[in-house]
Amino acid sequence: MSSWQRDFPEITYRNIGPSIAGSEVVFRTWAPFARKLEILSGHHRTEASKNDFGMWQGYMIRADDILDYKISIDGCAALPDPASRFQPEGVFGPSRVIQFPDHTSRSFVNIHMPSTVIYELHTGTFSSQGTFSGIGERLDHLADLGINAIEIMPISQFEGRWNWGYDGVFPYAVQNTYGTPDDLLELIEKAHSMNFSVILDVVYNHLGPRGNIFSSFGPFFSKKYMTPWGQSLNFDGEWSDYVRAFFIQNAIFWLDAYGFDGLRLDAIHGIVDNSPAHFLEELTRTVKKHFQDTGKRPVIIGESDLNNPRVIQDIDMGGYGLDAQWCDDFHHSFHSVVTGEKQGYYSDYGEPEQAVETFRHGFVYSGVYSRFLHRTRGYRDMRYRNDQLVVFAQDHDQVGNRPGSERPTSYAGLDASMVIAAAAILSPYIPMLFMGEELGTKSPFWFFIDTSDSSFASAVDKGRREEFSYLDWVGDCIAPSDPRAYMESRIAWDELDSDSTKKVLGEYRDLISIRKRMNLGSGIRPMVKIEGNLLTAKYSGTPIGDIQCIFNLSDKPAGISELPARILFSRNSRKLGDGYLIESHGVAIIQK
Repeated sequence: MSSWQRDFPEITYRNIGPSIAGSEVVFRTWAPFARKLEILSGHHRTEASKNDFGMWQGYMIRADDILDYKISIDGCAALPDPASRFQPEGVFGPSRVIQFPDHTSRSFVNIHMPSTVIYELHTGTFSSQGTFSGIGERLDHLADLGINAIEIMPISQFEGRWNWGYDGVFPYAVQNTYGTPDDLLELIEKAHSMNFSVILDVVYNHLGPRGNIFSSFGPFFSKKYMTPWGQSLNFDGEWSDYVRAFFIQNAIFWLDAYGFDGLRLDAIHGIVDNSPAHFLEELTRTVKKHFQDTGKRPVIIGESDLNNPRVIQDIDMGGYGLDAQWCDDFHHSFHSVVTGEKQGYYSDYGEPEQAVETFRHGFVYSGVYSRFLHRTRGYRDMRYRNDQLVVFAQDHDQVGNRPGSERPTSYAGLDASMVIAAAAILSPYIPMLFMGEELGTKSPFWFFIDTSDSSFASAVDKGRREEFSYLDWVGDCIAPSDPRAYMESRIAWDELDSDSTKKVLGEYRDLISIRKRMNLGSGIRPMVKIEGNLLTAKYSGTPIGDIQCIFNLSDKPAGISELPARILFSRNSRKLGDGYLIESHGVAIIQK
């Protein structure tokens, strides 16, 4: 090979950041422009050496079980490690060396998407403890509900005690207020022992602002692009090879070192990359290669508002190769029709025929002009499967990014909320629930932060108010920096004791059970029609026969003339003479 024909050295998560080798700790840090780099731990100071690609390596004897350290560049103030595995004192404190158990013994529960029912949760508000162990204490509840995959919102270290998690600044470190790395390992092992798959929400479109030290180490950010949340990561500019590897290996790290079974990639439409091989394509290819001989088949799910099937099409087809993506069109179509809301992005929705279209094909805007965006949205290409779209009646965005962060049970009522949930669960796609909806809870999910910088808090509070300035339905909102925003967002588990909550929970349990018995998601496509207020989805040839799912999308009663053969599920519906009446926002599941 000629001298100019050399490859960028292979980077794995095991040579990013610290690793333990016998009695030594090996520190590896990328800082291509630094002239000197030192590792500082207590009174110990180690000078690292640099290679041609800007990667530094240093060694330190591990005298104690706990080794905390910082990194000094060119004699400047010491900083935490960008690849820190744990920040016990928060984003401004030292990094801690963590030794993980042998990854080859890590258990896993492969996700079978066609039979999956996902439950999205936020660690800090899902339980009264707000910790990983708090999640573990509620797994029996989720198992009884029929859930088989939990999706945990981002857990990478952010500033303060609470945050949604999308402001993380240490992608390899677990949030210290949620627990230790051992606590997370214990949660995943417990979930696997109960046959749950565990999906982690990760953020590769930006990093949070507070405690963000990446620019001090190297060109991690792009000078060409910006995202709605700040600087875009440098995935296609000068020095981008290491940046790409840092985040691709981060994905493998969570799957391998901790044993997560899948990842949900946040807002991939915010990832700008003009490389010959897009970052997402390289990520999916690298993940699959890493696990190809292990028996483990991690699932990669993307959040995208582009309605572009390329995201979930195979790399051989020119796609990015993700296994699935969220389908907002399903939520927006049903939500707007049922609640009547037409403001903001809901201005593109509200037609009953759109509910039919999304039930048939998932995407509504597939090469169709959007009045809200003032441009054509999406691309029409039907080469995707039912089990590649994730749909929902509630999620953290659709609840938390409303002006009042209310649940639909609060502003539209339980009946309206339930008909949307029933449609999602009985759709041909993969349903996802948002924590607490199965209780019919009215607890809001506010946007919240905790910061020691009062000026930053004021800026976030102001930005949140301005975000909703175009709406005329904005009432009193709690500021994100107000501790009440976090406190009021916690799930009120004492609601489980009420008869009304038990009834709603039983209905969710029944709907999920019927879905599994019908084997939805396996490729069965329904015949869908709408007559008046009634949307009917007819599934033929399911394991339990021909099934009609009837949803009343309005607050006006409507009837069907012939008496159903057998009612599998009924809500706000009843026999009336020789027919059947589907009352306001009612649901009837009929077995022929």
